[in-house]
Amino acid sequence: MESTKKEIRKAILAERRALDEETVALASQVICRKVLEIDAYEEADNICLYMPIRNEVDAMLLADAAAEDGKKVWLPKVITKGEKGEAGVMRFNAYEGEEHMITGAYDIRESDSEVFLEPTDKTVIIMPGAVFTPWRDRIGYGGGYYDRFLEEYPQCKTIALAFDLQIVDEIPVEGHDMKPDYVVSETSIYR
Repeated sequence: MESTKKEIRKAILAERRALDEETVALASQVICRKVLEIDAYEEADNICLYMPIRNEVDAMLLADAAAEDGKKVWLPKVITKGEKGEAGVMRFNAYEGEEHMITGAYDIRESDSEVFLEPTDKTVIIMPGAVFTPWRDRIGYGGGYYDRFLEEYPQCKTIALAFDLQIVDEIPVEGHDMKPDYVVSETSIYR
């Protein structure tokens, strides 16, 4: 493999940033509708979403449906940022509506709730990422937050959301890279 993770991430994210708002919104709706049909979602008690940034698939489109389905919705909160070789720590706290949102680490909006998730095998993590393969290999954003969380809580099910342009045939994979159970794009569900 010629390209490094960093180079592949940069190229794909540039393509994603070039998408117009309408394309992102429509594709996000299609992708989120597919998530609602996945067994892991249907069986979950807890759904962990993420706040979309820089043209990510809008996972928050799932918040109302999850609440209507009787599921508790959670959002990531960076407890400590990774600095000077230190690994950062992320947890999920309760989403209690837009009026309870604040700006957190990396200028990403997060819930101000002090109620934190205790993950179970009925927890589904809806995760972002930069690049994926049809075999569910994943390149994240380089912080390792989801990899570390899932290493600590392997009982959680994972569904990654991506636009078709983020799916490539091959990426370099390292031992600590966590594969999501599903990758959902506009046209496919990879499992």
